[in-house]
Amino acid sequence: MKNIILILFLLFFVTGNNCVAQKNYELSPYQQFLLELKDYRKECRNALKPYRYDGARTTHFTYKEYNYVKEIEIGIVQKTEYRLSFNSNGIKYDPIKVQIYDKPRKYKSRVLLYEKDGVGGNEFTLETGAMLDKLKEVKTEKGVEEEIVNMMRFKKLYIDYIIPAVDREIEVDPETGGEVKVVSKGAIIIAVGYSNL
Repeated sequence: MKNIILILFLLFFVTGNNCVAQKNYELSPYQQFLLELKDYRKECRNALKPYRYDGARTTHFTYKEYNYVKEIEIGIVQKTEYRLSFNSNGIKYDPIKVQIYDKPRKYKSRVLLYEKDGVGGNEFTLETGAMLDKLKEVKTEKGVEEEIVNMMRFKKLYIDYIIPAVDREIEVDPETGGEVKVVSKGAIIIAVGYSNL
């Protein structure tokens, strides 16, 4: 009896593995895209040198028939210089716009610290020192006391990704013959590093 159970178990194990192995060889286009993003994330992290790696975030988005914003928040240690490394090779369709602010979208008094248009299929880095100088300049122009301006530091940065509107493509589904909207997706990666001095 034990031999029969052992043979059935081995037979199930061998045939089950063959089925699983055959399925693993066929990756969907989205799975291939996710594998590419893994490589882009490594490139993004390497661009931080000589800054020390603090974290990374991948923001996925879908192009829609209207413009919209995805906002992410980055925590900052107050007196430390940070480098932000962006990798937008995951944007295969229309380029997006990147804006960095000192406060979230709900505040009308927030200050635009950095802006880059036409982001897609490229990489770039920037440091927080220039953004802090911009914040101090704007606050000085608004009449904030010099003593307060000199003590200003970042606690958080808010990064807005502005995704442009696109016309949706329609394809005919070969199985049903009905019309289907084509979903266009993209992703942008940010890695954050800090000066360890």
